[in-house]
Parts: sequence; structure tokens; C-alpha cells
Amino acid sequence: MSTVQATGSHVEPSVPVLPDGLTLKYVAEGAANVIWRISLPDGQITPPPTIVEEYSGSTPPPSEVDVGVDIGRENGTTKSNGADIPTPATIATDYTRLLLRLRKCLPSSESNLLAYEYLSSVIMPLFPPGVMVGQELVSLPPALVMRANDTLHALEKSGIRPAHRQHLYLAGDPRPNEQQMGEGFAFLLEDMTPDTSLGEFLLEFKAKWLIQSPNAPGSWKRCRTCALRLRKYSRAIKKGKRAEWRGLCPFDLASNDQKRTKNAVRWILQPPRSEDEKLVERVTVALMGCPQLSILKELQASLDPKGILKADHKSKEFLTAMTLRDCTFYVKVSPTDVQARLGDFDVKSGEAGKSDYWIENERELIEEGWYTGTEEGDYPWKAEGLEVVCRA
Repeated sequence: MSTVQATGSHVEPSVPVLPDGLTLKYVAEGAANVIWRISLPDGQITPPPTIVEEYSGSTPPPSEVDVGVDIGRENGTTKSNGADIPTPATIATDYTRLLLRLRKCLPSSESNLLAYEYLSSVIMPLFPPGVMVGQELVSLPPALVMRANDTLHALEKSGIRPAHRQHLYLAGDPRPNEQQMGEGFAFLLEDMTPDTSLGEFLLEFKAKWLIQSPNAPGSWKRCRTCALRLRKYSRAIKKGKRAEWRGLCPFDLASNDQKRTKNAVRWILQPPRSEDEKLVERVTVALMGCPQLSILKELQASLDPKGILKADHKSKEFLTAMTLRDCTFYVKVSPTDVQARLGDFDVKSGEAGKSDYWIENERELIEEGWYTGTEEGDYPWKAEGLEVVCRA
């Protein structure tokens, strides 16, 4: 049973139902979800009513909704207090500005209903309107999941589906020959796909730990994110795998110092875009001016003051902090505008071995010297001038 609970009593909500005959087009997938572009069947002009508001044109490819009264709107989804029933409020004329997110059969993942309850009662109240990706819970016809899984099988046979994502399929397929996991709901997401014909492009990155781990030694030299990246690099090369040891430092990103933020933005943009100084400047100014970074930084500090090794892993506050450390920034850049949204607020429960995994990682970062820069081994960053040192 999940340790993550939404506020209010749990009742099956009444939500819009997707039609069986929607056309599905595979877009991308993360570890826990698959994203699809959807369209109406030929000859059908207007879909059933939904509660996703009209947006200015943008939800993201991935990685990676309670029942009653007093319904209001925040961040593009129906928001409610206590127990509530989502009800149709705005009729979308088509699905061209929406994407469909379907959940995979992962033991560690929560149902979409629980994820929606958590999102609407815990996550959404933490942010002002307009900073999160718009999303809505919808009821999912089993026939649609069956067709989506058939598509994943076909993509595997054709070699299109990424090798490391293969052999894991979608929850909610009733057929006995498929992986079995119940799921009656899905998410419609605000589509942030860029219009490349207009010179737009989309940046995706995780801000991760914007403040230092409370468990880090007092003599630390590296933030948790950079320390963990170096540790992962060391593990990868020992197995003969390729890995990158340099990357985005969250402390630079949230420093509110223009020079340091520019360094972070260059890692986000990557060559050749990172070589365009005017573009680096535009994105830097936009990120320093958006509220998301400061809000995430403050929340991470207040919700988890004890750190992984001392926190109650069943507490709502700690699990919310872990969720906020793993959410994704979606930044759509056009020639005239930079638009940032937060998404991928996957529910963290600590179950299916996750809690043990967090503890093991933290202990190894401390005991092996990855925080303090005293790790053993001959690594590239040991050379003079290449040291990895972070500043709060």
C-alpha cells in the first residue's frame, strides 16, 4: 500500500472519457511513462468535453486529479480542496495542443488516479498559476491501451523503440498475454512541442538538488548532484561503459549570479547553441527571472531539513521534497520569447526498494569521499585545472 496520501477521502472521480478510436502516434518515453500524440478519428470534428484549458501552444516529451465541492482552477488543471469531483469546464476544439501520457507496468510507480490526487492536493498548491505544465486526468478505454501496446511491440520489431526501453509495456491492458497491472486513467498534457519552422526549440533538464544535502559532511566541496554524477562515472568506466563526468551544477543554476547562471545555461544548451552568446544571454535572463528556481530551492530546504539518512521516509514532506528534486524543466525558446514550465512530478513513495536505494547512495557519497573530493582513483578531474568544486 502506498505511503503517499492525498488530502481528503478517496472516491473514484467522474472524469472525461477518451474515445476508443483515437489515432495514436508514438512521441517519446521515459522510465515510467510513454507519450503519444493523439488525433480524432476521421470524420469526427469535436472530441468529448475536457477540462484542460486552452494554452498558448505548448507539453513535453517525457523523461522522463479528489472528489466533492469547491472546485477552482490552477496551473491549467482542475484544482480542488478536500474531496472533489473533476467536471468538464472547457470544451477543447481538438487534441492538437495536447499529448497523452500512459503509465508503464512498473511496481514502483503509483496509479494515475493516486498521482492526480497527489498532484492536485499536494504539489499544485505549492506553486502560483502558470509555472506548471497543464495536465488533466481522463478515463482510459482498455481498447486504446491494447492498441498502444501493439504499437510498442511493432516499434520493437522495427528497431525504432530504444533498446533500453524494450520489453516493458503499458498498464491497463486486459489481455492475459500482456504484463498485468490495472490502470483506468491517463493524463492529457499541455503540448510544449516547439514549432521548428518558426525557429523554436525545446530544452529539457532536471534542476535536481538546488541546496546541499543536509547529510553532506561539513567539509564538502561538491553539491550532491555533481558528487553523484562523478560516482556514476566511476561505476560506468569500471564496467567498460561510456559516461560524462562534467555537467550542469544546480548550485550555479540557482545562484542568482549572472556569470554562474550563464555557465549552467551553457550546459543546458549544449553545442552549437551554447556558442551563441546572445542566445546564452537570453536564456540566462529568462531563467533568472522565472519564479520556479527560487520556489523549488525554498521548498527543498523547508520540506527536508534532516536529509535522506535521518528523515522519516513515510512522511509527506520528505516524499514531496524527493519529488521536487526530480521534476523536469521544459523551456521553449523562440526567436522572441522564452517560456518555462515545470512537469514530471512523479509520485515518490519510497517503496519497491527506492528508499533503500536513496540511503545506499547517500552513504556511499559520504563514506567514499565524493562530497569532499577525497575519493580514491585516477580520474580526469584529478588533473590540475579540472577539479570539480561547487559553491553554495
